Amino acid sequence: MEASLADDVRAELQRIGDGLDARRPVRVKDGGIVILDPQPFSTTVQEKSNEQQQGAGGPAARSRQGSTRRQRSSDRSRAPRAESRIVGLAGNYAGQLENVQRAYPGATLIPDDYGVWLLARSRVVEGLGREAIFLIALPKTSAVEPRGWAFWDQDGHVEWIGPRHTNFPDGSVCAYHPTLDKAWSPGGDLRTLLDLYSVWVLRHLHLAVFDRWPGRQHAMPDDLGQSDPYYRLTQFKDTELCSCGSDRRYGECCRPHDLKLPFLSILHAFKRRNLGLGILDRAPPAEIAALIAQGGQKTLPPMLEVHSTLRAQVAEVSGNR
Repeated sequence: MEASLADDVRAELQRIGDGLDARRPVRVKDGGIVILDPQPFSTTVQEKSNEQQQGAGGPAARSRQGSTRRQRSSDRSRAPRAESRIVGLAGNYAGQLENVQRAYPGATLIPDDYGVWLLARSRVVEGLGREAIFLIALPKTSAVEPRGWAFWDQDGHVEWIGPRHTNFPDGSVCAYHPTLDKAWSPGGDLRTLLDLYSVWVLRHLHLAVFDRWPGRQHAMPDDLGQSDPYYRLTQFKDTELCSCGSDRRYGECCRPHDLKLPFLSILHAFKRRNLGLGILDRAPPAEIAALIAQGGQKTLPPMLEVHSTLRAQVAEVSGNR
């Protein structure tokens, strides 16, 4: 697919990637089109804080971040009982649909016993000639983050977007860090969530075209909560920014240190922390991949079957009754 990029699209993609490396904030226009912010020096204090702690998805998309913060404040001020909170969260998403469809035409919400599914498309870059499809499981409890998957769709040819910066083992999108950058939280603005996914997809496209993930990124944590050296050695390119926050390239920053560590030891430690899985053991659930491949005509799987964190939370709540 990458060979078919027009010269102007390739140039724009490179320009945005260079901007992300330089911590330039981005905006997301309607349709999911990512652009560099034309006013890069107008960031607020809150936005600067977000940029200093970028997750895998990089700088939070600024086009709709204000509404996300207002939503969080509203959620905190209500402080309802747990049961009404669960009901209200699903209703919150349903109430946002009209605004979501203005930003992402054709977006739909599909109800599930444990929340709602969000299905949307993003154009990512003007003139790209393909779209990204997002299928996101949104639990109705605020205690569980969403699980979403992304696929390229070009003339009916569908391809999963991964495995870089996807979750183990289900290959779901890791577009922000729930605690480090706090770019989105359950009950927040769905447009902002889709914006973050669009920026994440743009980074994947940049990786495919230029063999480099643009902008800052997090690595999975080791036993001490620091960047896992095995993850960095196998996932980071020397020309990418390091995960330690130094703003230096990985090859000239932490890679020499990581290379001195006993490789088999850090490999076994990584697998021990990840249910025995290796770095490439990530793929979308078969039900999700089949659904997207068939153009969304197949019935959605129950959310509980494909969202392991939600399943564990439901089991815990049931066990405490």
